[in-house]
Amino acid sequence: MFRPVPAACVALSVCAAIAFAGCGSGDGDAGDGKTILIGSIFSTSGDGSAYGPLQGKAAELAIGEINDDDGIDGTELELAQMDDRSDPAVSKQKMADQVDSAAIAVLGPTFSNSAAEADPVANDAGMTVLAVSNTGPGIVGDCPYPCEYVFRDSLGEEDAIPANIDTLVAAEKPKTAAIVHPADDPFGESTAQIAKDAFEEAGVKVNTVARSTAGLLLALNSKPDAFMITASSGAAATDLIKSLRRNGFNGPILGGNAFNSATSSKIAGADGKGAQSAAAWYAGNESEENQEFIQDYRTAYGEDPDQFAAQAYTGVQLLAEALDDVDLTYSDTEADRELLAGALPDVQEETPLGSFAFTADHDVNQPIWIVRMNGKGGFDLVEEIPAK
Repeated sequence: MFRPVPAACVALSVCAAIAFAGCGSGDGDAGDGKTILIGSIFSTSGDGSAYGPLQGKAAELAIGEINDDDGIDGTELELAQMDDRSDPAVSKQKMADQVDSAAIAVLGPTFSNSAAEADPVANDAGMTVLAVSNTGPGIVGDCPYPCEYVFRDSLGEEDAIPANIDTLVAAEKPKTAAIVHPADDPFGESTAQIAKDAFEEAGVKVNTVARSTAGLLLALNSKPDAFMITASSGAAATDLIKSLRRNGFNGPILGGNAFNSATSSKIAGADGKGAQSAAAWYAGNESEENQEFIQDYRTAYGEDPDQFAAQAYTGVQLLAEALDDVDLTYSDTEADRELLAGALPDVQEETPLGSFAFTADHDVNQPIWIVRMNGKGGFDLVEEIPAK
């Protein structure tokens, strides 16, 4: 819908208290100096610094393109970006700040464990959260807290990990596997269980589920045909890849979403060649939407985007599509949040991720891209699994 243009607004804006409802005269008409405020909470420092900065840049790029194309019925979008420092407690406070700033919706937080703390704050306020990188279980659908206002455009590990494992099993027919995740990583532990269930469903015996590098050495003694690494941190995941290769394991290495950043592939280097994951995005997808996104991002920032950038960019597009379908009051923030939340489930869009729609549980319905690290900082496509 929106015409891609060179980014006119590429600097990260931190607009901590620009109120959507108070930008104009309150007469319900668009224009007249009003803006529609979208918040974001990205981890631009701390463990998430490999992901958050690219998310912020991509969201800002999408905002600039939409505004250049006449915004939402002549009203410009504005992005209020906040850094949660990769800390769930800080993320919770930043979400409260976004609620108080009258943002109509929020993108983020970057990490699933931060979302578990922050999303209930937004949900209690009736404000939409669009998770653009949260892949852990319990983010949407069957949540441990009310989450009717939470959506995501990030492919969940409950779908990605089984797809990845099934692809490997079909191609290489391993008989045994081992799983390893960092110690003190709840996300790694919960997704290790997803991997264990998927291997067993595919008829592969799981010899062991190991914690940390020490556990990895014990797992190697069981001589598995394949390894699965589950981790919340790309740095931790690549450390485990390197440990496996240094200790002589030459078989297939599978991973979760932490494998999918350009930073992870670069750090893994030659050791990562062939490491396989299921991704929400593939740079080699030749669709017009994807190739225009990649070129616009390069033009704006002088570097290539990655999956996390593509998801954030798509998140802005999905919110804009929903906003375009409603008649905002521009004077009643709570009512306008409800209007957005009511329209978002019906959005269907061709995006850099592929053809995208939400499921009834506010989860993703999009292609799954099975990819392998190429040993040079990039990825090669193994298989595209079409959207359902």
